Amino acid sequence: MAVFTTITEADAQEILRHFSIGPLTSLKPIASGIENTNYFLDTPQGHWVLTIFEKLTPDELPFYLEFCEHLAGKGCRVACPVRTSDGNLFDFVHGKPYSIANRLEGTDVRTMGVAECRSMGRLLAQMHIAARDFHRFQENLRGLSWWQETVPKLRDVVSDEIYTMLTKELAFLETQVTLPAYRRLPVTVFSDSQFQALPVAACHCDLFRNNALIMNAGTDAAEVSGVFDFYFAGCMPWLYDLAVTVNDWCVDEATGHFNPVTLKAFMDAYNAVRPLTADEKAMWRTCLRGAAIRFWISRLYDFYKPRKASLLKPHDPTHFQRVLHNRQTCELYWPASN
Repeated sequence: MAVFTTITEADAQEILRHFSIGPLTSLKPIASGIENTNYFLDTPQGHWVLTIFEKLTPDELPFYLEFCEHLAGKGCRVACPVRTSDGNLFDFVHGKPYSIANRLEGTDVRTMGVAECRSMGRLLAQMHIAARDFHRFQENLRGLSWWQETVPKLRDVVSDEIYTMLTKELAFLETQVTLPAYRRLPVTVFSDSQFQALPVAACHCDLFRNNALIMNAGTDAAEVSGVFDFYFAGCMPWLYDLAVTVNDWCVDEATGHFNPVTLKAFMDAYNAVRPLTADEKAMWRTCLRGAAIRFWISRLYDFYKPRKASLLKPHDPTHFQRVLHNRQTCELYWPASN
């Protein structure tokens, strides 16, 4: 992540005056991610994460923060925002909105085994079920419309070959919204306005390994202790959210191919909690490809057109190029019907 807004100890002490979690004992910037500014913040009453929102607006924030609060209230293991003494979910510092959430226990793990993937599969399905009665709607701000707007901005920085691959894949994905199986999905895959009247469900949409913490990592007792960083969430089909997650958790980094063992563990665990449907099976490859190009585009943009920030380290965009290439033709695992 990056630090776009510097927060001093004096700033943090002033922020904490608006909460009932005690005075500041320590403050440390977090060096991971690329979108918001985050600090570890400790008080005598616990360990917290302070997030300064660099792009999200006050009108957009209630969706994200109330979604986390909703999931936590349903018993899902997610970072839950702390309300101010006045009952607000966010306030302002240096003219930017911020929030404080509880800091989850566990460790940041980059190599996920069968136990880790099985645990995440169960939790993701539980989160989807819990989101059914969440009342707010937010378009996925990194959905098809954003892809269509962003790809032309890359024309002057990527090769002709890469640009052709991007536009060709976008053209394919644009055709998928007319398929009967697509129309029967729980919500619209790409959040186009013509489909927003359909039933919708909020999803994380960015549940990479670095947005979850693990207890007992590397053992048969490994378990996801919590999920955080919901600030790319949006109303999308559960299938798309599943595709985003397995594209990261169950992948071979060198090739972009699926690890068949961890993928089966993840998918079977998810399916045991929320059984997947025949219509979802018909759209599985499309969602995997959509999930791959979404992150290829964003990584290309962040790599070639970075914002100024301290601790900023853009991700390698070629990784999701390899992932997308594989998802176009690879054999796909699908759980047996329950």
